[in-house]
Amino acid sequence: MAVTVENLKATLSAADHPLGIQELMRFTGSHPGAQTELKRMLRELVRSGAVVREGKRFSLAGVKHVRKDAQRRELPKHEGAVRERARPEPARRAKGGAAPARREPRAPARSGGKPVRSASRGGMGREIEGKLSIHRDGFGFVRVEDGEDIFLPASQARQALDNDRVRVQVVGGSRSTEGRLLEVVGRTRREAVGTYVPRGDGTAFVQPRDLDLPGVIEVPATQLAQSGDVVRVRLGVGADLTPRGGLFGEVSGSLGKPGSPSQEVLSVAYSQGFSDQFPGDVMDGADAIALKVTAQEASEPGRRDLRRLGLVTIDGADARDFDDAVHAEELADGGFRLWVAIADVTHYVREGTALDKEALQRATSVYLPDRVLPMLPERLSNGICSLRPDEDRLCLVAQMDFDAEAQVGATELYPGVMRSAARCTYEEVQAVLDGDSLPGRDAFRPQFQILQSLARKLRAMRAARGAIDFDLPESKTVVDEEGQPVRVERRERKESHRLIEECMLAANEAVAKFFLDRELPSVYRYHGNPDEEKLETFARLARAFGFKFQAKQELTSKELNAFVKQLEGHPEQRALNQLLLRSMMQAVYSSESVGHYGLAAEQYLHFTSPIRRYPDLLVHRLLKAYWSRGSKAHSERERERETERLASMALHCSERERSAMGVEREVNAYYATLLMQDRVGEVFEATVSSLVEFGLFVELDSENIEGLIKTETLGPGAKFNAEQFSMALPGGRRLRVGQKLQVRLTAVNVNRRQIDFQIEVPDAKPSTAASVEGRRPRQSVPPSSHRAESVLPSSHGHRPVPGRRVTGLEAPREVSESPAESPHPGFDRLRALAMRAGKGGGAPTTEGGLRAAPPPRGKTRHPPGKKKHEGKGDRSAGRGQKPKSRR
Repeated sequence: MAVTVENLKATLSAADHPLGIQELMRFTGSHPGAQTELKRMLRELVRSGAVVREGKRFSLAGVKHVRKDAQRRELPKHEGAVRERARPEPARRAKGGAAPARREPRAPARSGGKPVRSASRGGMGREIEGKLSIHRDGFGFVRVEDGEDIFLPASQARQALDNDRVRVQVVGGSRSTEGRLLEVVGRTRREAVGTYVPRGDGTAFVQPRDLDLPGVIEVPATQLAQSGDVVRVRLGVGADLTPRGGLFGEVSGSLGKPGSPSQEVLSVAYSQGFSDQFPGDVMDGADAIALKVTAQEASEPGRRDLRRLGLVTIDGADARDFDDAVHAEELADGGFRLWVAIADVTHYVREGTALDKEALQRATSVYLPDRVLPMLPERLSNGICSLRPDEDRLCLVAQMDFDAEAQVGATELYPGVMRSAARCTYEEVQAVLDGDSLPGRDAFRPQFQILQSLARKLRAMRAARGAIDFDLPESKTVVDEEGQPVRVERRERKESHRLIEECMLAANEAVAKFFLDRELPSVYRYHGNPDEEKLETFARLARAFGFKFQAKQELTSKELNAFVKQLEGHPEQRALNQLLLRSMMQAVYSSESVGHYGLAAEQYLHFTSPIRRYPDLLVHRLLKAYWSRGSKAHSERERERETERLASMALHCSERERSAMGVEREVNAYYATLLMQDRVGEVFEATVSSLVEFGLFVELDSENIEGLIKTETLGPGAKFNAEQFSMALPGGRRLRVGQKLQVRLTAVNVNRRQIDFQIEVPDAKPSTAASVEGRRPRQSVPPSSHRAESVLPSSHGHRPVPGRRVTGLEAPREVSESPAESPHPGFDRLRALAMRAGKGGGAPTTEGGLRAAPPPRGKTRHPPGKKKHEGKGDRSAGRGQKPKSRR
């Protein structure tokens, strides 16, 4: 349902208390994609005086709410919603007496199946369960769905970890609600890496490498490691952690003596809840699965035999798991028939099993320069689920007919059994398309040419309807056998990459249409319209460069793509594309289909990568459930219940995707600093890639690594001009995006992921080093993991590219769907950089005032009574996305 001004006013008028954004979404019946429009309406209503804003809540002007703390109307419940339980008031300490002994938490008191609220002011004494978000200064907030979050002081917050699910007791008033930690209910982060230190009294501790962890981790003495070894620690869960207080855990293995980059890489991955190991019950479940398709499985009712069709996989040279295969034929009327076969992962990962629960917990594979942290154990991801050549494999197939203009016609979805005819690489396919002769691949030349012809028509069709193609270059960090970075390579997207991307995009759209036509619940991929204010900021930048660009309210993707085409051949094309990209919304998963702006698609979901993305696996499972019901639709009640369940899973998968991108970016920033740490004093040719108030980002032309030159090192009077998007230097010189410079590397801080540059002036005495963010080199998209998916094409190779949103050794085949999904490398870390540079707590702005995304732990929220810009520097890495095709 689309929100209207009348609907919005009526909702605010009927409310007995000021409403937050999420409450307004629920009460107006708005779909997730309407949030941007709702915020825009609220801004206009506030400006006109019709609506009054109170913090994060809104009320109709002239309406007085007598009791803000009165019982509020019940919001729809879903998994992950806050649960409130009645608790007695905490015992108070008598004057001069000792504090009462802490009691074990009691079972929640309920009445009629609903939580019982305390009648005291502000709900004091009640218990709330939610997700903890820890600020860089140590305090935290327990996120509550309606926006009234619970503040935890540092003394309480340090007993848990960022993103833990916790239970707290409310002890404060209504305007600055404060809580006391009762219990850690669940933990996103389950492992850590650190140095093992025995005490000699039968106890030991681990000093974590991650500075965001609060203190040491208490562990039992172990024979698995010696003093000084870098070890893995499995973190314990609970409120009363240890007699010493703080974290506790158990050593699960040794990584040897310090010095290997892999130790830091694993530490970063663990910090976001990802791991290179699987629990015992998960491995037991994987080991029980046979490694060959049986005759009985191949002949299941409804499963079609495609083993003679000639399907082939096309992936990066370093790919190991192959989850899609393609084949195309020309039809007599000039059209095409395309088969896209996807690994049938759900045949092996059954709902509710340990394998399934762990896959949902991870929700995605993480692709790093030296390794993959898979969503599924390798026995499945690289074994029975992987579409290896000359081996029978179970699959789900999207068979599509297209006319001569690439408009889709008849479509069939069905389970199948296939045998890949060849495992082809992008390089091989490109060589054959270019006319070269390759033994073992020349026989597939006609097939490659048909696929190329279809892909070109599909791309032209998408461009005609308005799909945006930024076509930004990708790069990847190359590491040697010891895990040391060697270089950052720029990766060119060729016809072979685009060929696969288009096939995957077509399959994803066809499956989304299948679900919508039958009104079946599913998990869709949603990409919203650009942010109006950010788009206007970019419009000013474009005009400063002489382009005509009007940021109107309902700017269509077709109009935006037409502007992108104007940039082709312009010296600042790449920089302007990157900046425009940051004005776009990020794509997310949703239980409702509300379209994909970047792809100009009315319906879109993820179907083609179930080995590495849980939403794809979910879609497969929903398809099979539909077939098993005899193709019968749900009842209305069943549909609502299923949609609610899927909404919670979609939200979780979106959050885990962001976490994975954060890991990928942080690791690439780390490798960038390793590459540069021995080159201090060298002079490099560089290009200005971005301007901010506190300096300018430059990208080294040959090294593909970026950093920042602080404004204060440019000389007295240097100043950022937001209107002209330039940096004024002493003497009248101005620097703009795209300008060439010579810069000197002055310092590298590996631990803080920072690189310091200064502008090189011949015969001039070097000035103070400019703090530069150790920006990750742009990453190329891992080919076979995340395919056709965003507006930003990501190469389908299975290796990560340092600055793009590709994840890992295997890149997605789908183009990066939402331009914001492949943001300017390192820009998401700007806020952390500003903190380190002494800029305070506010997020820095880019040329157009675009704000950098906050780092995972560096929340911009502040405790009651604390000013916004107070606080220490932010040590955490910025969020980001990889070049995987995450459309």
